[in-house]
Amino acid sequence: MLSVPVRSESRSESLRSPLVDIAAVVAASAAGWFLEDGLRRLSVISMDESSRGFLAVVTGAIVAVIINSARGGSLADLGFRRPKRWLTVPLWIIAIFSSYMIAQAVVPWVVSQFLYLPQPDLSRYDHYHGNASALIAFVLILPFTASIPEEIVYRGFIMGRLIAVFGEHSAGRCLSVIVQSLIFGAVHFQWGPGGVLMTTLMGAVWGTAYLLCGRNLWIMILTHSTGHILLALQLYQTPPAV
Repeated sequence: MLSVPVRSESRSESLRSPLVDIAAVVAASAAGWFLEDGLRRLSVISMDESSRGFLAVVTGAIVAVIINSARGGSLADLGFRRPKRWLTVPLWIIAIFSSYMIAQAVVPWVVSQFLYLPQPDLSRYDHYHGNASALIAFVLILPFTASIPEEIVYRGFIMGRLIAVFGEHSAGRCLSVIVQSLIFGAVHFQWGPGGVLMTTLMGAVWGTAYLLCGRNLWIMILTHSTGHILLALQLYQTPPAV
């Protein structure tokens, strides 16, 4: 009996699918941004400036989940899996934050030796200074408008697709972390150059930690949410810049 040879998929064809997936999520996020901007201009929605961009990241996360499901993936493929030991989760959070704080202290200082680097522009959060009720509402809503959808998009989805492109080897993972962090920093352009650098560093540390912790998205979501709480407390205590 003659066997029929199966044509192997070419390298270019194997790369096309994850790149198309990434492009689709980026396009969906951009569409969400412009839709939100249009609705704001028409006064259809009247949320404050601190929430600007929420529709973009939520739309991107929804499309990422849909694409992942359409490709035959599960939520576990996006990183939604139970940590092996919940008791180690606080240790992961402390380790991730310690690494980020060191990077945040060292890298901007090095860059500032060669270039003028302004502080992140957080002026759209000025109204949270001394406003406890607004701050509490801000902290409660952030997991659903930022922490969870951002981790789905950038760590769970884009990281996975980039690794499919660059490979599971060490160099491929490093490239995936770098590209993902650059995208993550770029979407925070409203925070100015200093904010872009800050969030790029965050994306690099978060992406590395995501791989080291076994691609567990719950750890990253909890870390991200903890970061938002610390930022909120800083905003509450810091008076607006004059």
